[in-house]
Amino acid sequence: MRTGSIGTIALLMGLMTIAPLSIDMFLPSLPMMIDEFNVSASTMQLTVTTFLLAFSASQLVFGPLSDRFGRRPIMIWGLLLFLLGGFVSLFAQTGMMLIVGRIIQGFGGGAAPVIARAIVLDVFEGKRAAKIFAYITIATPLAPAIAPIIGGILQSLFDWHAVFITLIAIGIILISLYLMLLSETNKNIDRLALNPKVLIRNYTRLGTHRIFIINVLLMGLMFSAQLVFISGSSFVLIDELGLSPLHFGFSFAFVAVGIMGGAYLSSRMMDKYTSVNVVGVGVLTAMIGSCCMFFFALNSVTHVFAVVLPMFFISAGFGVSRPPVMASAMLPFRDIAGMASAGLGFLQMLIASFYNIAFSSFFSIDQLALAVGILLAVTTAFIIFTVDCWIHRSQHER
Repeated sequence: MRTGSIGTIALLMGLMTIAPLSIDMFLPSLPMMIDEFNVSASTMQLTVTTFLLAFSASQLVFGPLSDRFGRRPIMIWGLLLFLLGGFVSLFAQTGMMLIVGRIIQGFGGGAAPVIARAIVLDVFEGKRAAKIFAYITIATPLAPAIAPIIGGILQSLFDWHAVFITLIAIGIILISLYLMLLSETNKNIDRLALNPKVLIRNYTRLGTHRIFIINVLLMGLMFSAQLVFISGSSFVLIDELGLSPLHFGFSFAFVAVGIMGGAYLSSRMMDKYTSVNVVGVGVLTAMIGSCCMFFFALNSVTHVFAVVLPMFFISAGFGVSRPPVMASAMLPFRDIAGMASAGLGFLQMLIASFYNIAFSSFFSIDQLALAVGILLAVTTAFIIFTVDCWIHRSQHER
């Protein structure tokens, strides 16, 4: 198949859905699993957070490995680990064993998005790469849109075991399609990519690049707001506001549609406006949405739409800003695409995971705490974006 074909783009979209499928399909089962495993809500939340930590850390491994040995073999090994973790989780008898399975699953799943992003830079250039990222961002929210619905149906008809059986089946399908549809795209394999001196030099290059750092912070903080909602929404919407698992799935899908709409708007805006302007629209939209959510919670508006509707706009802001942020961070590093993709993915997840851990440690999950956690993350992103724009403008005026 031609590397830049629609089929290839569709496959990349599928590979980018590993994390949202593995997390969001699982969410409707969390309250019931607390009783079955006889653990606290904060312990069960670790099945989400540890998955993301392993998922983000593994990208630092798989990115450089794909620069050295090629995208294809590393992707296959990663997806096989994802399957292994799925089986461990499926047969878990204790909360700790479930967490171990999720760590393995997350570690293996990290290969999919980091290598998929690198493939985009292998195949596409400049604005075309940014538009491909936008197309992927439009499509990938379908996963968090439908995953909770599927998870709610599976939980209602069967139990949480059915969720992991489904994830295992998805992993098998992705491996099969990758083997059939996509050949090796890394035509410039770097045999020194794993040399310690080269690794240090390249990571130093990433870590000292102002544009890379700013965009990583923006992605990490905007995703932190998403992760607070992802890990806490089932407890607020199901336990506090009384939604059924199935209706929770539809509410979650509504929020995910916001990301899709934002990404579509982003792809249209990039033809007319600069990346900075597009990112600004996204961050401002998220800021307005988070302020509304906090206002509703502070005034005890205990209605589902007081949570879901503001989150729709926060997610739309994330969808608008994510494609240009991702492209701006990675495009200066085409020669180390795997490592740049790994650094971006790892740091985004690291920021969001530790933010979520801190949030869970200091707040008991309720509507107001959820709103505060989201508002703090988005406000910090807004401040960083505003200050960076002001500094950049001041330097140009001198």
